[in-house]
Amino acid sequence: MGLTAAMLFAVSVHAGCGDCGGCASGDGCVAEASSACGGSGCGGASAISGGSASYGAGGGCAPQVTYQTQTVMRSQYVTETRMVPTTSYQRQTQTRMKNVTKQVARVETRQQTYTVNVPQTQTRTETYDVQVAVPYTEEEAYTVQVPVTTQVEQSYQVSVPYTEDVEQSYQVTVPYTENVEQSYQVTVPYTETQTQSYTVNVPYTEQVEQTYTVQVPVQKSRTETYQVSVPYTEQVEQSYTVQVPVTSTQTQTYQVSVPYTETLTQNYSVQVPYTETQTQTYTVNVPYTESVEQSYNVTVPYTEQVAQSYTVNVPYTEQVAQNYTVRVPVQETKTAYRTVSKCVPVTTMQTVTKDLGSYQCQAVAAAPAPAASGCGCATSSCGSPCGGCGGCESSCGCAAPAPACAPVVSYRKVYVPNVVTEQVPTTSYQRTTEKVPYSYNVTTYTCQTQTRMVPVTKCRTETRQRMVNVTKHRTETRTRTVQVQKCRQEQRTRDYTVTKYRTETKTREVPVTKTRLETRTREVPVTTMTTETKTRMVPVTKTRLETRTREVPYTEMTTEQRSRTVSVQKCRQEQRTRDYTVTKYRTETKTKSVPVTRTRVETKTRTVPVTKTRVETRSRMVPQTTMTSEQRTRTVNKTRMETQQRSREVSYTVNVPETRTRNYSVTVYDTVNEQVPETYSVCVPVQSMKAVQVRVCKQVPTTVQVPVYSAPAAVSYESAPSYESAPAVQGYEAAPVMQAAPVMQTGAGCTTCGG
Repeated sequence: MGLTAAMLFAVSVHAGCGDCGGCASGDGCVAEASSACGGSGCGGASAISGGSASYGAGGGCAPQVTYQTQTVMRSQYVTETRMVPTTSYQRQTQTRMKNVTKQVARVETRQQTYTVNVPQTQTRTETYDVQVAVPYTEEEAYTVQVPVTTQVEQSYQVSVPYTEDVEQSYQVTVPYTENVEQSYQVTVPYTETQTQSYTVNVPYTEQVEQTYTVQVPVQKSRTETYQVSVPYTEQVEQSYTVQVPVTSTQTQTYQVSVPYTETLTQNYSVQVPYTETQTQTYTVNVPYTESVEQSYNVTVPYTEQVAQSYTVNVPYTEQVAQNYTVRVPVQETKTAYRTVSKCVPVTTMQTVTKDLGSYQCQAVAAAPAPAASGCGCATSSCGSPCGGCGGCESSCGCAAPAPACAPVVSYRKVYVPNVVTEQVPTTSYQRTTEKVPYSYNVTTYTCQTQTRMVPVTKCRTETRQRMVNVTKHRTETRTRTVQVQKCRQEQRTRDYTVTKYRTETKTREVPVTKTRLETRTREVPVTTMTTETKTRMVPVTKTRLETRTREVPYTEMTTEQRSRTVSVQKCRQEQRTRDYTVTKYRTETKTKSVPVTRTRVETKTRTVPVTKTRVETRSRMVPQTTMTSEQRTRTVNKTRMETQQRSREVSYTVNVPETRTRNYSVTVYDTVNEQVPETYSVCVPVQSMKAVQVRVCKQVPTTVQVPVYSAPAAVSYESAPSYESAPAVQGYEAAPVMQAAPVMQTGAGCTTCGG
């Protein structure tokens, strides 16, 4: 449509100059102009939308736009019903004759000669050795331990008990009862109503477009070649051998095997595994989904007020007599011995070396000091010019220096030792132990049973009633569409690894027990068989292979994509509220008077007899037994074994062969061919026409409005305007942009009018 609009616009541009008199006058629209051109002899400059051309004085006309009705062919999908040929298969039952081979049994009686070994009993004399026990006596020496008893004096200690009375103080706990005020707490129930918010899932159904794949079966047939084994019978001559027994007696040489061991090289087989890859055909269940209408039950909750009985335990107090045990202390005095450690002083003489030295003053002469040293004096208040200053250690000092001093004598204390040795008495302590008797008190307890009244708190059960909100449920039946997963079977192939074994031969050293033979002779009855050859005709059933062909129907599956609308069950959550009753408890404090049993301690005295023991040493005569060794002799009975030869009669059994004859029955099978009718099924193709809905794209005529642009010719202009694309009609592409038209010279006329 865009191309048609562009062509119409070009025609109006090149051939529309007659509107302003250009083509009619043949002078190119120079002298005359129509009033429709603007009243200035087409001299109005006009700017077309998107164009860039400007007309000079006395130029062309403005473009004229007109709309034209046209019929356009548009594509549209239409659903048509078409008849499609379809091939279906019908199963038919047919009958054919089949050759069947039967084996018919018959019984034959035959005679057989056989040999039987008949046992016979014989006797022989046999010599054997017997071990006979012979008794005899022998003298034997042995040693005996003889006991000797003597009387020996023995000292022993005896603890002799004696009794003393001891005064003992003990304490007794005496119970007494006081009433004490006691506080206790009681839990009192009360009821409150509260509001609870809860969330309910409300189900709703949405319709969803679903694409699924369908396997469409396509029936085909192929020609298959197979082989049939056809049986037939032939008569074959058969030679068979009969063994006829002959009995004789001969001297037999037999050998005895003496075992010995040798090492031999033995070949043995080993199964070595190896792997092969094979192809396996397996069946896969391919899932697909079906929509099934399903009924389900929904439990809808509702609330009811129900009277409820509950039990309350009400406490009360009772006075109960209680027996209790009191432990009464009893004081006892006992005597025991303990080990006491003492330190005993021991005086000994010890040699000590002492230093009795002292410090003594000794004079030491020093060299004379120079005058500048400050030691000498010319004149001083000390009196003496030099020696009177007392040396350098004097506090006198010198006022004026002297030229020189005399030798100075200094004194110092020197320690002079004086070592003296003497004997000094020394006292040391040695530790000794001894056993000292002492007395100690032991407190024992005696149990006494007493009775007291004790308050016991018990509870009685009371039944009360209250109203309780009970949530019950009713069952409602609803329906929904459920996607059911089903499976169809497909044949596929895969490669799998099979482990097989190959046989390899190896060698090994094996110890083998062998025997060497010793040759002996004996008389043996021998039955020999004489072979006789006979012939007979035997029916043999054989088969020959025949190749036949048959048509085998098979089905292939073609995949098709289809779409359907599926109902999906979803849930939205809603917030709801409900009131419920809550039972709470408050605690109340009450007081009661409770008797409390307490005890006081009392001190009493009693005289307790205390048993003590003293140790006494006594002596007694004790018998003592010692063992003395004695040598004695005795006669011992012994037995030795001697070998004696004896003889006896031995019975033994010998088998004597006998030839006998017996009849036996043999079942022989004869092959018989029969014609048997056989019923088989054949799939026969049937051609039929099937109506199928098909979407077809057809061209439908449609009326549209098309804009037509017309522009007059100009006397002279640089270039014709370049127009934009025409407005696009819905469903079609825009018209292409016009290019510049050829430039017209003055007086040349139109390029398409022939002027």
